[in-house]
Amino acid sequence: MPAAGGLAGLLVVAAYFVVLHRPRSAEIDALHAETDRLRAQQAPLQREIAAMEEVADRKTEFDAALHLLEQLIPAGLAQPALLAQLQAAADAAEVELVSVGFEEPAVPEGAPESPVPGTVLVAMPVTAVVDGPYAAVTDMLRRLEADVERAVLVGTVALTESDAGFPRLTATWSGQAYALLGADDPLLAGSAPGGPAPSDGQASGGTPTPAQPATGDG
Repeated sequence: MPAAGGLAGLLVVAAYFVVLHRPRSAEIDALHAETDRLRAQQAPLQREIAAMEEVADRKTEFDAALHLLEQLIPAGLAQPALLAQLQAAADAAEVELVSVGFEEPAVPEGAPESPVPGTVLVAMPVTAVVDGPYAAVTDMLRRLEADVERAVLVGTVALTESDAGFPRLTATWSGQAYALLGADDPLLAGSAPGGPAPSDGQASGGTPTPAQPATGDG
C-alpha cells in the first residue's frame, strides 16, 4: 500500500506539471518576449518624442522660415506683387523701369517635388528693361537679389546705349521667377518640363508692357 500511495503521489505531481505548470510556463515565456519587444521599441519612441519636443521648442524659428519661403516662392504667379517689387527696386536704384514682360510658366527640368500636396514648382520667364547710368543699372541688379522678396534668377543681361545718349544705358535682363501652382492648373496644360507651355500664338504677357509706378501693396 505505501508503494501504491507513493505512485499515486507521483502521478499527481506529473499531472500538475503537464496540466498546470507547463501552460503557465508558456504564458510566462510569452510575457518575457512581449516585454523584450516593448523594450526594443522604447528607444525609437524616446527619440521620436525628443524630436517632436525640439520641433515644438523651435516653432517660432520654423514659422519664420515658412513665411520667408512663402515670400520667395508664393502660391500663384503673383505678377502684380512682383511688378511692384521691381518698381520699388528701380526707384531705389534711381533707374527708369521701362517695361516688364511675363511669359507662360513651366515646370523646370529636374525641379524638386513641392512640399505642398497637389502643387508643382514652376518657373515664369521674366524680361525687364531699365534705363540709367551704369552704376545705377548695376545697383538695380544687386537689388534684385537683396531687396526683392521673391526668388528671381537673372539669366542674361544685355547693355546698349540709351536713346538719351551716353552715359545712360539701356539694360535688358531676362530671368525666371518661381512660384507654386496647382498640378492641374490650366496654365500648365501641355507644358513639358524645361520649357514654356506651347501656345497657338504669342504667350500671354510675353510682350513687355510699360511698367507702372507701384501704388499700394500689389
